[in-house]
Amino acid sequence: MQHDTSRRPPRRLLLGVCAVAVPLLAFGLYAWRADAAAAAQDPQAAIGQMLTSNENPGAGAEHVYSQLERQLQRYPKDTRARVLKARLDMQAGRFEEAAAGYARALEGASKATRDPDVWVEYAEAAGIVQGRTLIGEPQRLVDKALALDANHPGALDLAGSAAWELRDFSAAARHWKRLLSLLPPGSARHAELGLAIERAEQRARVSLPAAR
Repeated sequence: MQHDTSRRPPRRLLLGVCAVAVPLLAFGLYAWRADAAAAAQDPQAAIGQMLTSNENPGAGAEHVYSQLERQLQRYPKDTRARVLKARLDMQAGRFEEAAAGYARALEGASKATRDPDVWVEYAEAAGIVQGRTLIGEPQRLVDKALALDANHPGALDLAGSAAWELRDFSAAARHWKRLLSLLPPGSARHAELGLAIERAEQRARVSLPAAR
């Protein structure tokens, strides 16, 4: 059976990766990780250290996950623990749990609401849950991230992908050009994104204006 690829971005999207792999953005600019510097100042520093440790990562993740669950039972408003748990859910392919965790972490005026990384991660999870598309709620979450950091690589990547899905190729090229300026010239990622931009600009020239 032939699949229509005309609506797909000319690059591998997060939403198309195999669910058994750790979800990453298309160009690997943004990877799942714990913020070790923040962990050093956090009451759960030990959790952060284990998350960033390379020793027996599989067993470590299970142990940390159990610790995070216990932590959240005792302190339901521990936003950092909730975000870390959501990241582990993403890593394990539990996307609905991850999306719910990010949503809970972003309630009210928590510190997470000022972190563009968390908004991007939530957009990734929400996009997978709603059928591997960025249109709608995921795109709104990406906009939140860009409002906090207009040069956030992950947000620019997803914003361009969402625009491509909407057939707004001019907007896709615009977001990706901004992302391109952040990549090392001459790198494979730079070249791949350059080709994606060329395709977006070609489509923009021959396509009807995107519906607003």
